[in-house]
Amino acid sequence: MEEMGLGWKNRFETGKGFHTTTSGIEGAWKPNPTRWDGGYFEILFGYEWELVKSPAGAWQWLAKNVAEKDLIPDAHDPSKKHRPMMTTADLSLRFDPVYEPIARRFHKDPQRCRCFCPGLVQADAP
Repeated sequence: MEEMGLGWKNRFETGKGFHTTTSGIEGAWKPNPTRWDGGYFEILFGYEWELVKSPAGAWQWLAKNVAEKDLIPDAHDPSKKHRPMMTTADLSLRFDPVYEPIARRFHKDPQRCRCFCPGLVQADAP
C-alpha cells in the first residue's frame, strides 16, 4: 500500500536527501530553477551539450564548459555545484527545425510568452 502513487520506494542508504532516487532525470536547467526568467533559454542556447547517464541511470544532457555563474548549487551541500542538465525534449527546442525558431523568438522577446500564458509573471519583469 505504501508504494501506491506516493513516490518511489528507495532502498539506497537512507532513501532521503542526497540518497533520494527519482525518475532518473537528475539536475536543474539553470542556476535558479524556481525563478521565472530568461535563464532557461540562455542556458539552452548558450552551451554545447553532451549525452550522459544520470546517477540513477537515465540518459540526459549536461552542458559543456559551463561558466562559474551558470553552475547550479547542490540542493543538499552548498559547497558543491553542478552543470545544468536538459532532456532530449528540451534540446528539441534548440535543434528541431520547427521548434528552434519559435524558441528563439520567445528567448529574444519574453513578452511574447505572456500572449500565450497571460497569468505568467516573470520575476525580472517590470
